[in-house]
Amino acid sequence: MPVNLAIIGAGMAGLSAGRELRRRHPNLSITVYEKSRGVGGRVATRRRDGFVFDHGAQVIKAQDADIDRLLHAELPSEGLRRITQPVYIFYADGTIAEGDPTLNAEPSWFYASGLTQLAKLLAAGLNVQREVRIASLRREEGTDRWMLFDAHGAHVGTADAVLLTPPAPQTAEILALSDFDPVLRDTLVRELIHVPYRRCLTLTLAYDRPIERPFYALINVDRQHPIAWLAREQTKGTERCPPGHSLLIAQMAGHFSLQQWDTPADELAAAVIEMAGMLLGEDLSRPMWYDRQGWRYALPDGIARSELLNSTGTGLFFAGDYTVGLGRIHLAIKSGQEVAAAIEAWLKR
Repeated sequence: MPVNLAIIGAGMAGLSAGRELRRRHPNLSITVYEKSRGVGGRVATRRRDGFVFDHGAQVIKAQDADIDRLLHAELPSEGLRRITQPVYIFYADGTIAEGDPTLNAEPSWFYASGLTQLAKLLAAGLNVQREVRIASLRREEGTDRWMLFDAHGAHVGTADAVLLTPPAPQTAEILALSDFDPVLRDTLVRELIHVPYRRCLTLTLAYDRPIERPFYALINVDRQHPIAWLAREQTKGTERCPPGHSLLIAQMAGHFSLQQWDTPADELAAAVIEMAGMLLGEDLSRPMWYDRQGWRYALPDGIARSELLNSTGTGLFFAGDYTVGLGRIHLAIKSGQEVAAAIEAWLKR
């Protein structure tokens, strides 16, 4: 009888785990359940008026041989390009300085068509059920299998093992509504709920003129400025931004994002445009258009113990950036690869 694995969430961790397990166990039946219409989670790309922009994660770091091999050998590398300009730093008072040369020497990659391309490549060959939000789990009567239910209480699937990859608060909510050993359930929920997340408001600004600077992006290193990251996306090429135009992406700090979460879009845009203009020393008051995106669970500010979560022996497994404590694409991918090894060991038992 074939073994079935359900993966909740088609972000980087879930997709990399699914891909790795499909490679290791071609006969393993894997179904990925994703609540949205696309794959990638916070690795997200939008298109507008000839512009292409990533309004979540911005680049892929390849800091070890495994990620480098994945990007350049295991996956098709068409359209994969390296950031060629450095990242500068800035402080709360707006002072800008050259960035750390060691960090700038580390390769950062992107896809000309947008970072969603990476998610699509990882998802190739996987059975991804889109627009299915898993809300709870329950043990199948008389077996050790898991039944999955959607937000309406409908039974959507049954699996021998379940890998949960949403952000920690959302994973905790699924478990809290689930019906299984209450002691184990409460232990897992407690481990997950102590991981707080920073919110992030992202404003994308398009201009019909060049905005030239010697850097790709600015990053706030003292975490005191309302802007955490300001990138010049036109440096990624004409596929991303029409010639003679500019595309700025401002990702706002957690404290600012929390305070301004419900601010009307036009009012928020006006405030961000003014701050970005002061930072760059340029009048940015008349963009062609702007785009607002809010990420409620943008970056984990803590860590949950993967060794505790993934050693229950029940067929429940967990992966995501909250198991490493940082919101980075390469770390989420590694998290998925590592939990795939744990699931393989469980399958052998």
